[in-house]
Amino acid sequence: MRRVGRSSAALVLLAAALAGCYAPGAETSPVASGSPLVSPKSSGQLAGSPEEVVGCPNYVTVVETGPMPTDFAEDGPVARDQQRLEGDITAMQAYAASHADEFGSIRYENGPRVRIVVAFTAHLAEHCAALRSMLEYPEEFELIWHQHTEEDRLAIMEEIVAVARARDLMRTVGLGTTHINVQLRADGEALAAELTQRYGDIVAIGVGLLPYPDPFVAEVVDCGQLHPLITDSPFRVTAVLDATELHVGEDFSGTVTVTNTGSETVEFETGRPHTAIVYVPGSDQAVGMYDGGVSGTGTGSSIAPGGSFDMDMIGGTASCDPALGYALPPGSYDVRVPVAQYTFTDGPTAISYLLSEPVTFTIVP
Repeated sequence: MRRVGRSSAALVLLAAALAGCYAPGAETSPVASGSPLVSPKSSGQLAGSPEEVVGCPNYVTVVETGPMPTDFAEDGPVARDQQRLEGDITAMQAYAASHADEFGSIRYENGPRVRIVVAFTAHLAEHCAALRSMLEYPEEFELIWHQHTEEDRLAIMEEIVAVARARDLMRTVGLGTTHINVQLRADGEALAAELTQRYGDIVAIGVGLLPYPDPFVAEVVDCGQLHPLITDSPFRVTAVLDATELHVGEDFSGTVTVTNTGSETVEFETGRPHTAIVYVPGSDQAVGMYDGGVSGTGTGSSIAPGGSFDMDMIGGTASCDPALGYALPPGSYDVRVPVAQYTFTDGPTAISYLLSEPVTFTIVP
């Protein structure tokens, strides 16, 4: 789904100020689809929703969201339907701006059909009648109820950002259609509890790689399944960590080096930075990884026999296994770094992986 609202510009400015925090809804693509990280009530009826709104055939208590279309081409059916409704969504945005004290959200919903979904906190029948009278396609929108206005959620989001940044625990934050989606660092469980107690269901929180408050409701987090993994190669990959002792939840950095042990010069194409994976010592059981955003670029080098190529790497101690908690507990672990190797052909670029030799580090309380 794509969220469209008056606050898009505000979210862009907020995202820039957060130095890396992502605010859903600020994108400008004509067709977008997605969902909050964790939305306890997003797939069912919101608590407090009226069962019906008399005289409004557009009112729904549950927004159907699937099956989603597969063709999102610029000239595809979804894009054409959204373009057809552009005049109506522009009119809705103008109407929302004049009713900011009750406006909740507005977006395109793409499955099972394209339509506009708009939310208000009160006077639903009046808003429904007004919209139906002004729209070109009055049957192609759905009206829902929200507990909080968009302005309220923006204000709360800014409060959350200030608190989380002060404790250096913020990963991302964004204004969803019904929730404020907050992603905290793996050691942010205490802050997650505070935010939940203060704001309740309006916040949907992830801590590290797992949802809060129940990490076991998450799908299996795949930390280390790399396919295809190169085992026969002239390259040897090693890693050096900037620190070998970390506190619970901390990130780390270092250098990964690709050395050519063969007898011929080889072109090596990859990307950077590389992201480390944490393993149970002496095993291939991946248990942790970096949970922050990564902005990468392509890189490469001609590596002569005996020569090497250094690249930066990042890693983290977020747990992939809910049984271990949100952050990996104190103990000894191995770090290995998967290094992607790109092979360019006339068709799609082939990607395979080299895995560095293990390096041991320790997590302390």
